[in-house]
Amino acid sequence: MAVLKRAISEKDKLKRKEKILKIARELFEKNDGTLPTISEIAQKAGLAKGSVYLYFKTKNEIFLSLYTNQIRLWHDSVAKALENQKEGITVSDYAKLTTRYIINNPLMLQMWGIVNGFFDGNTDEKMFMDFKTQLAELVGVQGRLSCRLFADLSMEHWVKVHLQIFALIFGLWQVYYSPNQMKKFVRESQFCIFESDFSESVVESVTTFLTGALHNG
Repeated sequence: MAVLKRAISEKDKLKRKEKILKIARELFEKNDGTLPTISEIAQKAGLAKGSVYLYFKTKNEIFLSLYTNQIRLWHDSVAKALENQKEGITVSDYAKLTTRYIINNPLMLQMWGIVNGFFDGNTDEKMFMDFKTQLAELVGVQGRLSCRLFADLSMEHWVKVHLQIFALIFGLWQVYYSPNQMKKFVRESQFCIFESDFSESVVESVTTFLTGALHNG
């Protein structure tokens, strides 16, 4: 295995860090949601194992970075759509707009099921706080744009609604998700009910929940 020379410039370091994250994501998807080891990531990236540790202390930190990137992409896509949205949006259209990225990128939901367990037991306090700080910033931006569209929705109330919507989405995904190797079995068995359209179900559920939340806000 050819081992690359140590990066020197900040630009080179950033490129190497991005490469590690890219390889980690590819391996995660290839293994159907199983976390690869640092050794596997290093080998695929053409790096020494020790080089990976120069950028990330643990594989948990790598995947927390990947997950944070997914969350950021989701919020950025929603914020961009909301910025171009005029007043008078229906609850149904808002539900479609806010769930579109997640429906098209189920990787985020796969990763959440794993990342959520990283904070059990011996949690790195700085890693946890950095993660929560980034989430709070993203939620704040989307909240201000959402409150502009729904005059009766306060920022405080919206934050609670937003978190509850995400919990609802993740719960639905857990019900409908099947590993790739099990999908054929599910389709051909009495469990075919779990082959229902996740995208349709999630939009309907978010619409129903948001309608009630706005009414009781």
